[in-house]
Amino acid sequence: MPERTNKPDYVLLAAVGSLVAFGLVMVYSASFVEAFNRYENQYFYLLRQMVGAAIGTAGLLVVQRIDYRLWRKYSVHLMGACLLMLFLVLVLPASITEVNGSRSWIRLGEGGVFGLFSVQPSEIAKLTIIIYFADWLSRRSEKLANVTYGLIPFSVMLGLVCGLVMLQPDLGTTVVLVLIAGTVYFAAGANVWHIVGALGLGAVVFWFLVGVMGFRNYRILAFLDPEKYYSTFGFQPTHALYALGSGGVFGQGLGQGRQKFQWLPQAHTDTIFAIIGEELGLVGTLAVMVAFAIIAFRGYRIAGRAPSPFAALVAVGITSWLVLQALINIAVTTSLIPFTGLTLPFLSYGSTSLYTCMIGVGILLNISKFMVRHQPQEITDGPIIRRGPALSFLNNLAVWRGHGRPRLSGTGGGRSYRRR
Repeated sequence: MPERTNKPDYVLLAAVGSLVAFGLVMVYSASFVEAFNRYENQYFYLLRQMVGAAIGTAGLLVVQRIDYRLWRKYSVHLMGACLLMLFLVLVLPASITEVNGSRSWIRLGEGGVFGLFSVQPSEIAKLTIIIYFADWLSRRSEKLANVTYGLIPFSVMLGLVCGLVMLQPDLGTTVVLVLIAGTVYFAAGANVWHIVGALGLGAVVFWFLVGVMGFRNYRILAFLDPEKYYSTFGFQPTHALYALGSGGVFGQGLGQGRQKFQWLPQAHTDTIFAIIGEELGLVGTLAVMVAFAIIAFRGYRIAGRAPSPFAALVAVGITSWLVLQALINIAVTTSLIPFTGLTLPFLSYGSTSLYTCMIGVGILLNISKFMVRHQPQEITDGPIIRRGPALSFLNNLAVWRGHGRPRLSGTGGGRSYRRR
């Protein structure tokens, strides 16, 4: 049983804390025009985001003190609760679930800054599938190489979650869920050819939805020719580029951006990165990207020195979730990929997204307290090979995985693994 011997990763905590504080500033800067026009209160979105930040801070501080192994005990319960919430948003009245044509929320209350309870189950699903699949995959060990015991049940459960999210509909979150689960599946030691086959099947399904069924195909059309669809689907991505381009190197100054004056839709949510670029320039956008690079480095470092397979997979999943979603949001804002509605973690407006991400970081911080200073010993028929602490996370995966099979114990805790 691993014992706590370290302090939490303060570098990771500082990076996340800086992004959250900066996000509050940028949410106000990007939203005060719309807040005043709609609610006659320029602080409306800021105050609601501050509530989310307070919940997230409390959650982070509490969760980082909870032994990460507790989440494994309740992984099935969490998945059951998550599926129930995803089902509820589809059957509850549209008046309390639908926003902008998507039934993704559960809202209770009369509104106002503090009078409206709102939760987005699809955001909670991201953290839930990480915990659930980390537990499930770490128990399968070498059975992952078998399609019947590995890929098929994994795909069924992932398909169930993604299917409920797609019915809302929410294609962007579905893509993130698939990427998160796929990353955890690969890190657990899955057969690479199984992953390639699943990706091929996923591409066919995506083509069928977009090309044949016409699902969200207008976003593809606007991506290919934004000028042709400027007055409709290309309006938001075009003005996001205007914002980024007008910022230059140092920006126009905090609060001095112009695109938020009813030009750039959802400036405080999906396209807040464009406002950062407009007001703080290239310097501001690079600072954000550096912060996420730090999160990636520290997160995968925690995964590489995790005390058990479950802890390692949870760390891989949470880190990949935060970093991949940030990369997708930035790629969307810069028109590198078709537009999809995803928040920029820690920065975009959205309480559920904010406190869910912060709770995920709290779990990462708890795992960091159990990090081992030296890498696992690999026992062979010859002498013991000791691996130094400087090895990267990918090198660790090479130790854990062999011939498509994880080398970690299914229940975790041991630090020695025998070559088969």
